[in-house]
Amino acid sequence: MTKTVEEQEKFIELRARGFSFDRIAEELQVSKPVLLKWSGELSFRIKEAQYYELENLLNQYKLMRIQRAEVVSEALSSALQELKERATGNKFKTLQTEKLVDLVLKLEERLEKETRRELLAVPVDRDMEFFKDMREKYLEVD
Repeated sequence: MTKTVEEQEKFIELRARGFSFDRIAEELQVSKPVLLKWSGELSFRIKEAQYYELENLLNQYKLMRIQRAEVVSEALSSALQELKERATGNKFKTLQTEKLVDLVLKLEERLEKETRRELLAVPVDRDMEFFKDMREKYLEVD
């Protein structure tokens, strides 16, 4: 029986998502030897699909990090506002100050961790004419 293009496309999708040959054979009702043959013939497309699958997962993770940072930032803002109100209104007696201060410190630490990023390093040729002109124009050059 000739296998359809749709089956091959589904095979590529499932391999890109990390499915085993056994699981794909069961799902597509295609023999494992046929899948192994397709794997060789379609290896470039499988790798391409794996790349896009990974890129999609990384984008999802990036969005989750942004959302977590926003939530932590809001919580920190609320806790700091509460601490400020208690400090100015002398209302620390109702709740233990240590717990509120500890919460503020933990939230600050978490927010710093969530927002810490490596800076993009861009090599710059300092001998370029542009930089020479800027140094001479705006900086005191000895």
